Amino acid sequence: MQLIEPTAWIAQPWRNGAGTTRELVRWPEAEPFAVRLSVAELTAPAPFSSFAGYQRWLVLLEGGPVTLALADGPTVLAAPGDLVTFAGAAPAAATAVAGTSRDLNVMVSAALGARVEVVRGPATQAVAGAAVAVFTLAGAVAVATDATTALVGRHACAWATDAALTIAVPAGALAAVLVVPG
Repeated sequence: MQLIEPTAWIAQPWRNGAGTTRELVRWPEAEPFAVRLSVAELTAPAPFSSFAGYQRWLVLLEGGPVTLALADGPTVLAAPGDLVTFAGAAPAAATAVAGTSRDLNVMVSAALGARVEVVRGPATQAVAGAAVAVFTLAGAVAVATDATTALVGRHACAWATDAALTIAVPAGALAAVLVVPG
């Protein structure tokens, strides 16, 4: 299991040049990737880059509200932990940004059948998969394998491949969990 702190995020421009994102995970590192996790700052309305063949999830981390124009209509992300999913090839744009927001962006090859959920504490979950990520939105979350336990602080991410993890989210904490089936 790897612990990725915000200081390790890698800044890069959006594919369409309309913003900047900070990459946490790219798996595998070569193109085409199967999984990518990044954190983007939205400061103004902007179109999202197209990622054909991927499923996308967007989770509001802080700031907002943000109104998104998606294929099935407008969606508002108003509070940390608000989550929306959409096809990577579908037109998508932030159409109204009330203030700077930070958003977790998860992209997974659509062929992999991944799932993303937001877990609000108190909760304990056992998850297993070819790849698992636990991103802490608020508080601190304990993530354990058979061999080790890590305390994942705010905006840090635990990442593991071919893993079985136990996630303990205490009261007041919030985590986004990605599971790619094995």
